[in-house]
Amino acid sequence: MKSMVERRRIQKTGSSSYIVTLPKEWVDSLGMRPGDYVTVYRHGNMLIVAPSIVEAQQLSTEVKVLSPDVSLDEVFRIVIAGYLAGYSTIKVVMPENAPGLPKLINEMKKLARSKLAGIEVIDETFNSIVFKVLLDLEELPLMKALRRVHLIVNNMLSDAVKAFKATNTDMAEAVIQRDDEVDRFHFVIARQLSIALLDFRVMESLGLTSSVEALNYRILARNMERIADHSVNIARLTYIRPAVCKYCDELAGFGEKALEIFNTAMDSVYKLHRKIAEEVISISAKSLKDLREVVFDKIMVDQEVTPGERVTSIMMHDSIRRIMRYSNGIAESALNIKAAKESLMEVK
Repeated sequence: MKSMVERRRIQKTGSSSYIVTLPKEWVDSLGMRPGDYVTVYRHGNMLIVAPSIVEAQQLSTEVKVLSPDVSLDEVFRIVIAGYLAGYSTIKVVMPENAPGLPKLINEMKKLARSKLAGIEVIDETFNSIVFKVLLDLEELPLMKALRRVHLIVNNMLSDAVKAFKATNTDMAEAVIQRDDEVDRFHFVIARQLSIALLDFRVMESLGLTSSVEALNYRILARNMERIADHSVNIARLTYIRPAVCKYCDELAGFGEKALEIFNTAMDSVYKLHRKIAEEVISISAKSLKDLREVVFDKIMVDQEVTPGERVTSIMMHDSIRRIMRYSNGIAESALNIKAAKESLMEVK
C-alpha cells in the first residue's frame, strides 16, 4: 500500500507568496486538471488543501438485500448505520421474492420516519425504496441538540422515579413513549459528529476544534441515550413492584440522587468545569457504595421482604447503578473535552 503522506518543500515566489507542489498521482486520482481551483483552509495549526469534490454530507449508499430470509430489523439496522455514517441518500433494494414485500417496505418507511429525524422517501418501486436525509446541520447546532436531549432525559428520569414511588402507571407509560424522541436526537448528534470527522469544515461549524472533542461528544450523547433507556426500565418497574413495598421509597431516593448526579455532570459539560466534573465522580462513587449496602446488606437479608420486592430491588439497583456510572462517564468526557481545548490545565 502506497503512503498517504508526502513531504514537500515550501518555495517562495515573488515577495508575498509561497508555493508547494502536489503529487501528480493524487491530483489525477481526484479527476483534477491544470487550471482547476483548490481552497486552502487554516484549521488550528494545520493548512488543508481541499479540491471541489462532493462533500461528505452529499454521499449516497445502497443496501442490496440478497436473501429473502433477511429480517426487517437487520435491514433497518443497516439503514441506521448509513444515516449515522453521514450519507444523504440511502437506497434499499429487496429481493423480489421476499415474502410480504409490500408490507415490509411500508414497515420500513414507518420505522425510518419514527426513528430518524429529517428523512423522507423520494423514490419507491415494488422492491426498492430511496431515503433522502433533508436535515440541515445549521438548523440544529450540536450544543442545542445536546441540551434538548438533556432536557428530555432529565424529565424522563424524574417522572420515572415519581411513577415508581407513587405506582402511577399513566406517568410510567408517558416515560416509555418519550424514548423514541431521545433516540431520534441521539442519532442526529451521532450523524453530525460523523460528518464532522469526515469534513473539517463541518467540524468548525459545530464549534469543535479537534476530532478528540467530536469523539467525546459522541460518547457523551451515547451515555445520555443509555440513561434514557434505564429511565424506561425504572418506569416499567412501576407495573411489577408490589403494592406493599418496605424499601421502595428508599430506592426512589437513590433514583432522585442519580438524577441530581446526572444534571451536575451535564453542568460540567456546559461549563467545562474540572471541579464540577470531579465532584460528580466523587459523589457517584459514594452513592454507588451506599446503594449497594442498602440493597445487599439490608434488603436482601431482611426476612420481612417478599420475593417480589427482592426482584424489584435488584432491578432498580441495576438501573440506578448504571445511570450513575453513565453520568460519571459524562463528567469524564467533560474533562477530556476541556483537555482537548486547553494546552494548560491547572489543578488547585
